[in-house]
Amino acid sequence: MLINTTSLLANRSFPLSLVAYCLQLQQFINQGMQPSAIMMSSGGNQSKRLETVVQLGFSVDIEDNEHRLLVGHNNPDYKEWDGGQLGGRPTWLNPKDIPNKFLKCKNCDSPMMFVCQLYAPCDEVNDNAFHRSFYVFACPDSTKCSKETTGSIRVLRTQLPKENPYFPEDHDETWTYHLPTSWNKHLCKVCGQQGRGKCPIQQEYFCGPHHQKEYKKYVFDKLRRQQEQQQEQNPSTQLEFHFLPSVLTESELVVEEEPIPEQDDKTRKRAEKALFKAQGAEIENESDDEEEDSDKNLEQKDLNEMVGAADETVSKDSATMKFYDRIHQVDDVKTQCLRYLRWPNHRTCEDTGTPLWIRSDFQPDTIPACERCGTERRFEFQLMPQMLHYLFKDMESERAKVKDRIIKEEDVEALQKATSIMEQAPPEQVPPDFAANKDAAIDTLRNKLMEEDAKTPSWGVVCIYTCTDSCGGMNNESDSELGAYLEEFAWKQPSLD
Repeated sequence: MLINTTSLLANRSFPLSLVAYCLQLQQFINQGMQPSAIMMSSGGNQSKRLETVVQLGFSVDIEDNEHRLLVGHNNPDYKEWDGGQLGGRPTWLNPKDIPNKFLKCKNCDSPMMFVCQLYAPCDEVNDNAFHRSFYVFACPDSTKCSKETTGSIRVLRTQLPKENPYFPEDHDETWTYHLPTSWNKHLCKVCGQQGRGKCPIQQEYFCGPHHQKEYKKYVFDKLRRQQEQQQEQNPSTQLEFHFLPSVLTESELVVEEEPIPEQDDKTRKRAEKALFKAQGAEIENESDDEEEDSDKNLEQKDLNEMVGAADETVSKDSATMKFYDRIHQVDDVKTQCLRYLRWPNHRTCEDTGTPLWIRSDFQPDTIPACERCGTERRFEFQLMPQMLHYLFKDMESERAKVKDRIIKEEDVEALQKATSIMEQAPPEQVPPDFAANKDAAIDTLRNKLMEEDAKTPSWGVVCIYTCTDSCGGMNNESDSELGAYLEEFAWKQPSLD
């Protein structure tokens, strides 16, 4: 017996709970279980509990410009949209009424970095949410805001009805109204937010002087120096790339359903083994005959590094143990970057009714209602710490080059010689300022490296709570710097360091 869930998902009139029920029913049937073992939630007074289906987001590399045009809302054919985008520059669902200023951290006032966007329609709740997307921005100053739970992550939501001026109902290869330039909106060349002015030298639009200077340093001046040596490349197949510190590595966000763990001894032993390894315990007479893939099956030490956890941290915190247990219970999902479960009913969802917290502390006591309509906000999705691994790929590569430039071989040799002289020479023969100068040189190099390392976002998990009426429409909010974009509530748990 097969249930055509694809046709259900394509039919936007079906409630999400029905689609989720059919997906889960198909899984139970495939495993030889009786459909009576599950039930569809239709309210909070059910006596039985339902494990609601969670959607997981994974990072997929963008191969070339043709691939890039299919990611986010670059493609005007909305029937092709799915998942979202990590890093890069936002592709705006509403290209006309975008925020008119670059977003700033509410704690330290630093310009924020674009983290990701997620397409999550909600037309069964609001007809104006036939198209609905979220945009996540993060503060890059991990020294000032690493422990701030709110304000350092900001999430914008916007939505459109099915009939709108930006995206055609039928495929049209000549369509351009999904682009901000068609509405006389010029985007910042660096961050993709609204441009405030055009640089007369670089002939590009920028959101402010900070990105104007950044682009000149990292792109414009380099291109000018290399102009004579550059060769023409085919823009349709070659992926253009210029490193910019304010732009995180771009990739496609692909969403898949979280697998239901197999109910057998082998699977349970595998999950227990992973958890014991995280706790540093030894396991005797245990062998794993399955093939290990370096990309899909991460070593525990790699996963610890992603989440910022030391081995001893895992065994001390029950929430951290549950976090590891959840992502280890099924193979090939350890690299998940995002978990999505819109507005779960806490009374009918046993394990997925709340976010998957990474630690027991830094959890919210209350969630504020929607400031616009007063409706309750509830959990919808969360960013996982593994996402940072994929966002920082370009940055880590560039940092290695920067560190090589900062700490030159001759500098290292000079410091080694200075240290050797101080150790071998009698104290009275060492010039008074010699030791102080050596220490000052070491501190200068250390500060430069620390300054580079501090310019990245940081989190354990980020949980986003959204208006359960999905209020708003496609029109610009009056007197709002955010245009047609509404801000939702994000709660950040710090990393395990």
